[in-house]
Amino acid sequence: MEIATLSSDWPGYYSSFCPRLRHWERGLEILKSDIELAEDLGAKAILVHFAGARGTLEQAKEMLSELAYEGERRDVRVGYESGLWTRYLGTLEDLCRIVDEVGSKYLGVYLHNWWPRSGRPPHEEIELVGDRIVCLHSSEIDLENVDYRLMLTTLKKYYDWYWVFEVELKDAKKNLELWRRLMAEYW
Repeated sequence: MEIATLSSDWPGYYSSFCPRLRHWERGLEILKSDIELAEDLGAKAILVHFAGARGTLEQAKEMLSELAYEGERRDVRVGYESGLWTRYLGTLEDLCRIVDEVGSKYLGVYLHNWWPRSGRPPHEEIELVGDRIVCLHSSEIDLENVDYRLMLTTLKKYYDWYWVFEVELKDAKKNLELWRRLMAEYW
């Protein structure tokens, strides 16, 4: 079985007892270990985040630079989850700027659009992130609020890899059927 991408979700708990990035030395080491695990499993990408931990953009940039270096050593692309970034650390523009400043093809954005709960419509976020997309991550397909024709037309300009869904098992079949329909119609 192929494992294309991993997700480091433990930072949600870690940030509850270590809420400042300046104290994340151990957290950073664990994230590097996760990148090593991704390599061991043959994954080509990994979703990372600092969950609710707060800090400066410079602190986040330094940490992401270290993670990009580890990704390069392991040939694993590191993507920061966009929805969590904008919830706790800054704007999507800030994340894109930091990715550009780090300047590694091993660092990018693991794009998780939360529209209409927050953020922008998916096609706008895809256009902003552009070639920085490491992987596309989303919740349930939402035909009522998302223009998938526009989203997929925009996505095709920058990305042609996996679309990872974070859905409850009871909703997986429904989402798979909707995904197949969308791909047949718009891809």
